[in-house]
Amino acid sequence: MRLPAKAVGAGEVRAVDVDGAGFVVWRGDDGRVRSAPRICPHLDHDLAEGYVVGDELVCAGHGWGFDGAGHAFKRNELGRVDPKGSVPVLRIEEHDAIIELHSI
Repeated sequence: MRLPAKAVGAGEVRAVDVDGAGFVVWRGDDGRVRSAPRICPHLDHDLAEGYVVGDELVCAGHGWGFDGAGHAFKRNELGRVDPKGSVPVLRIEEHDAIIELHSI
């Protein structure tokens, strides 16, 4: 799948389908585009309703975080990070004002 680079602005979350699978993509503060599955593995919230903090996507349901490299985690109120497992991601290439999304 291909998207114009401007379709994913800084801090924006966008739902996409790649090869029949639902994902979300977002652009972090560092300018890189990242991905995670569309549905949160915790309680099936739609991650398209999530929000970006720094370079990470946060589920609006219960605050699980996703780093775009396949790691899910939960930050508690004291800042401790508890790993919650791995999730599928996309291979992402951005060039010539185009974002290319590929299944891994």
